[in-house]
Amino acid sequence: MEAADNLEAVARTCDVVFTMLAHDAAVREVATQLATAFAAAGAAASGAGAAGAVPRILVDCSTVSPDTTREMAALLGGVGVQYVACPVLGRPDAAAAANLLIFCSGPEEAKQRIAPYLACMSRKVLDLGGQPHKAHVMKLLANFHLVSLIELLAEGMTLAEKNGIPRQSYMSFIDEILPVPIVHGYGSRIAADAFGAGAGFTVTLGLKDVNLMRRLAESSEAPLPLADVAYQHLLAAKANGLADRDWAALAVAVRRNAGLTGGPPPPPAGQLEQ
Repeated sequence: MEAADNLEAVARTCDVVFTMLAHDAAVREVATQLATAFAAAGAAASGAGAAGAVPRILVDCSTVSPDTTREMAALLGGVGVQYVACPVLGRPDAAAAANLLIFCSGPEEAKQRIAPYLACMSRKVLDLGGQPHKAHVMKLLANFHLVSLIELLAEGMTLAEKNGIPRQSYMSFIDEILPVPIVHGYGSRIAADAFGAGAGFTVTLGLKDVNLMRRLAESSEAPLPLADVAYQHLLAAKANGLADRDWAALAVAVRRNAGLTGGPPPPPAGQLEQ
C-alpha cells in the first residue's frame, strides 16, 4: 500500500476511492477535485475502451446533507464515475472489529463491486436503493435517534439527581429497562462525567449533524422538536468550552439549566481527556 501525493495521483491509479470527511464543504471540495482529476485521467485509471472495462467508483462515508449528495453524484456521474453513499454508524474501534452498521445506496453494479470492502468493516450493510442521497437521509435519522437518547438520559438523570437519587442508581434502573450497549455506554459517560471524545464524536460535530437533520426536517415539513432541544443544549455546551468533548456533554448544559453545577471543566488546550 502506498500513499498518494495528491488527488490527481488517486484518480490515475485507483478504480475505487473511499472518502470520509468532516462536513459538507470538505466533501464538495474533494469530490469536485476528484471529478476534475478523473476527467483529466481519462482512460488511464479505468481502462476505458479495453475489454471488460468498468466504471470508476467514489464511495463517500461522510455524514452530509442529502442535497450535497445529490449534487456530487450528478457531478461525478458527468465524468463517468459512479457515486455510492455509505455513511457509517460506529466509532473507529467498531470499524476495526468489523462491527459498523453501514447505510448504502447507489448504482447496483457499484454496490456489488464494493461489497467485499464493506464486509471488512461492518456487521451489516443496509441497502437503501439506487439513489445515493437516501443513505444520508437514513444516517441523519440514526443520529437523530442517538442525540434524542442522549437528551433523554441527560434529562432523566438530572431530575433524579435533583431529587436525591444517585446517578449510578438511575443507571441501574436504565440497565434493567433498556439493556442495550449503546444506552449503557452513553448513560455511563454522563453518570461519570467522562466526556473525553478520544476518537469519538464531538460536540462540534454533533451540532453539525443536528443542524443537518433540522434542515432536512424543515424541507420535509416534518417537525423534530427533540432535535431542536438537543441543538440548544449542544450549543450551550460549546459555549461553555466543551466543543471538543464527546457530544454526550450536552448533559452538562441540561444540569446547569436545572441549577446543578456538575460536569467537568474544559481540558487544558491541546490536552483532551482520553
